[in-house]
Amino acid sequence: MKDPLHPTSEPEPEKQADSSASPAGQPPATEASEATAGSQEKKAEDFPADATADSALADSEKPKEVAKDENAAFADLAARLGEDIADASAPAEEADSMAEEKKQDPESAAEIDQLKAQVAELKDQLARARAETYNLQQEYSAYVKRSKNDMSAHHSEGQKAVLQVLLGVLDDVQAARDAGDLKGPFEAIAKKLENTLETNFGLTRYGSAGEEFDPNVHEALMAQSGGEGDPSIAQVLQPGYKVGENVLRATKVIVNNPD
Repeated sequence: MKDPLHPTSEPEPEKQADSSASPAGQPPATEASEATAGSQEKKAEDFPADATADSALADSEKPKEVAKDENAAFADLAARLGEDIADASAPAEEADSMAEEKKQDPESAAEIDQLKAQVAELKDQLARARAETYNLQQEYSAYVKRSKNDMSAHHSEGQKAVLQVLLGVLDDVQAARDAGDLKGPFEAIAKKLENTLETNFGLTRYGSAGEEFDPNVHEALMAQSGGEGDPSIAQVLQPGYKVGENVLRATKVIVNNPD
């Protein structure tokens, strides 16, 4: 400011208040700021910035993960309960829907009844076919048994036919033996033939003089009186032959009747 008493004099420069000055008893602002910065740097060193950020992120994500797991578990349980309920109610719903469709659509109901009738008819036809098949099987079994019996009978008849043809040869052999003409190798051949027929075919000669006369196996060509007791064979005119118990040819004899 100019001095009014000395207007020409230059005004003295005013001492500007030191902004950096601080009231008495307080430390300078620079020292306080440095102390605060030092404490913050120490805390930063004790807790790194990355670790603090990761832990904070993890803590924020944990509740979200737990919530997701719980939601998934509830959703799975609800889906299972829904499937069980749907399976249990499916037959009832199907029956109700069929009944409702039958009421609403008479043509479909008539078609269903027609199909049921066809199924019943087919079942009846199947039962009849099975019965016919069973009867055919029984008839075939009976035919097989009859065929076997007939085959055996035909075989026996064939054997008898062959043996009857050989009976004439055997009669000649026996006649030659009775006359004493069967000697040497011919006697051995005749004996072998008789043994073969007896062993393989059961052919045996029967009937001799003195036996009791049996009209079932003997054929009486002549009769003479004499002797006592039952009728007997006086003489054998032609020997008989049997195959087992069956008579192939009856013995022709002269019967001796008692007086």
